[in-house]
Amino acid sequence: MKSKRVLIVDDNDLNRALFENLIGQQFSIESAKNGLEALEWAKNTEFHLILMDIQMPLMDGITAMKKIRNETTSTCPILAVTAYAGESDRGSFLAQGFDDFITKPIRPREFLQLVHSYLKTQSIAKPTERVEQVETKILDRAIIDQLLKYHSRQSIQKIFEDFLMECEELEQAIDAHIPYSSAVGLMEKIHMLKGNSGTLGVMGVFRTALKSEEHGRSQQTEEFEKEIKILRNEIRQFRIFFNQEPIFES
Repeated sequence: MKSKRVLIVDDNDLNRALFENLIGQQFSIESAKNGLEALEWAKNTEFHLILMDIQMPLMDGITAMKKIRNETTSTCPILAVTAYAGESDRGSFLAQGFDDFITKPIRPREFLQLVHSYLKTQSIAKPTERVEQVETKILDRAIIDQLLKYHSRQSIQKIFEDFLMECEELEQAIDAHIPYSSAVGLMEKIHMLKGNSGTLGVMGVFRTALKSEEHGRSQQTEEFEKEIKILRNEIRQFRIFFNQEPIFES
């Protein structure tokens, strides 16, 4: 298994940690924080699969993928990782040069099956049909159960602690932008929190961050201000929940 090497490209520390924990025991992994780093890795190291985030600083994922195709000898599959695509966007990604794509928030079982399929290894689990719906609960236990199948309890707890630090950084950014506005820095933090909360199953935060981002991008100032207040409340509720109910104890 370790003979297969995977390059994880994502500017989000929490996303990289999740990917590394999911596949690090089975495959050799390297990580890059942006497209420039990914290009350098691809020039000097042979990979069997590259997981490429799309939105990154310095060099975005699409540009990095094209440069890897044109400027290196690498012929390995490159999978786009993005929060902005649905099944209807598959043709666009394939036309640009990607071999496939993964949507955020990721689901561990489906993610692992896709990785295994490209590395020609036996999938360890069959995907189950999942009805996509917005949940009203604070934390989706089904997602936690899936994560715990592929991570240790200690590593998952550390990831959630990092997530709470990310929440605190967003709260500080919100305070710095009162009166609220769709300032670029604030929107970037909301976008990152949206993806991470969805991946971790923190559904109250995810749902509200999604709405906040939509209102901010469409410059609906009044709706954005209202949703930001709700988002802060959802973060507060999750922080209380996490501290009072240690779900990772044996």
